[in-house]
Amino acid sequence: MPNDPDHGGEAPCWAHLVGDLDEHPAPLRIAATNTILYTDRWSELVDFYRTRVGLRTSMERDWFIEFELHPGVHLSVADAHRASIASGDGAGLTLSWCVEDAVAVRDRLVANEIEASTIHRRWGSPGFFVFDPAGNRIEFWSEQP
Repeated sequence: MPNDPDHGGEAPCWAHLVGDLDEHPAPLRIAATNTILYTDRWSELVDFYRTRVGLRTSMERDWFIEFELHPGVHLSVADAHRASIASGDGAGLTLSWCVEDAVAVRDRLVANEIEASTIHRRWGSPGFFVFDPAGNRIEFWSEQP
């Protein structure tokens, strides 16, 4: 199906919505998750996620901040100058977030002066991309038709 837009080369970010095809239970159960972005642009990223995107701060230190995306799901920003891990500068990373209404979220982000791609439909769902100041790609999508 090479010409079918719903069957592109990238794995769908919502592939987890497909039933588990493996009949064996997973040996590891994750209770919570935190994605940590190490960056040389700490102040810019903190402002981007807190002020422009509107994420809620759940913990803050002088060089590390944690945002709660959903109970048990966090995104943190760490100042790479103060950490033992170098800045990733957005290499090889996409944050994929399911939101209630991708079109409304896009409108709000654009109003907050965040450059966003046009709405695309992949696997029947609307979505779009933005990039944070460090170059990390964020995909917003919704399950609505």
